[in-house]
This record gives sequence, structure tokens and C-alpha cells, in this order.
Amino acid sequence: MKEYDTFVLTDLDEVREDVEQEMLIRDLTPGRKKYRCEFVKALISKNPEKYPDRLWPRLGQGQWVGQPWSIKNVERVDKIPERYL
Repeated sequence: MKEYDTFVLTDLDEVREDVEQEMLIRDLTPGRKKYRCEFVKALISKNPEKYPDRLWPRLGQGQWVGQPWSIKNVERVDKIPERYL
């Protein structure tokens, strides 16, 4: 299982689950590539058991939400939108 985190810039109740979406994630899995950021298309769920990898959501100022979510990376996106630069 891999572990990632991401920043949630909207209200947590408005997070879209089980819909393919583009997002910026940071790899937290121990090893050489720890903290590497990627822009991906992924499916997420607030249910930590639904998808194969773990996602730790953070609020705008970096606070942990508390419980891990799950994520399934569908594909890596090579071009990062300007709003993330």
C-alpha cells in the first residue's frame, strides 16, 4: 500500500467521491522518492478501505483532517495546470 497526502481547498462535504478527478498528490511512502509530488487523475473515497492506497487529506493551512481516505491513481498527468504553479 502506498501513502499520499493532498490539500483539500473546498469544504470537506463538497469533496467528490468515486469520480475521476485531477489532483496534486505528494508521495509519503518510505523510500528514496518520499515527498515527490505528482499531478494525477484519480478516484478518491472517504472510506479508507475502498481503494488500494491511502490518502491523508489536509486543509488549506496544512492541518490533517484526522482520518485517512483511500485513493486509486488512474493515470499520471504530465502537464500541471497553472493554478498549481
